Amino acid sequence: MVVAFIALFVAIGGSSYAVTRLPSGSVGSKQLKKNAVTGAKVKNRSLTVADIKVASLAGVASAVSAASATHANAAAGLDKITYVNAPSGVPAAPPPDAAGNQATVVAGASATCPPGMFAIGGGVGVDDNTNTSVVDSFPQPGGHAWSARVDNNDPSAAHGFTVVAVCVPAVTAG
Repeated sequence: MVVAFIALFVAIGGSSYAVTRLPSGSVGSKQLKKNAVTGAKVKNRSLTVADIKVASLAGVASAVSAASATHANAAAGLDKITYVNAPSGVPAAPPPDAAGNQATVVAGASATCPPGMFAIGGGVGVDDNTNTSVVDSFPQPGGHAWSARVDNNDPSAAHGFTVVAVCVPAVTAG
């Protein structure tokens, strides 16, 4: 039993010694059996461009080119950004009540994109940020306009605001 244990120890120890003491670059394609290394056995994100022979990737280059062309066509629409401005106003607030409480008035407006375009963003600017404030700013359902509401607590004057929509051409998803 002791001899068997020693033989087993030497066998295991000897092979592990060989694995840990192989010189760098001593195992290559000649030493590996066919299909010994597969994609399932390679650690994700461990290969670099230098590790891959690009010419061996038949069909991949054309797929990459097609994907790049699709992205380029989609990105080409970005040079057709249109900004639509919709000036509006909010009337003067009513005078304070008998207790001195100041009421506010709220008004809204929308900037609508031209036909065939979608609002991908927007905002609102107020002419007087002391007496007016933005209540909210949001895209309209369907994506063709940007809307905003502004309040005014100034009983002496109406104030202006401008809603802006950032519009891009509608493209078919493919």
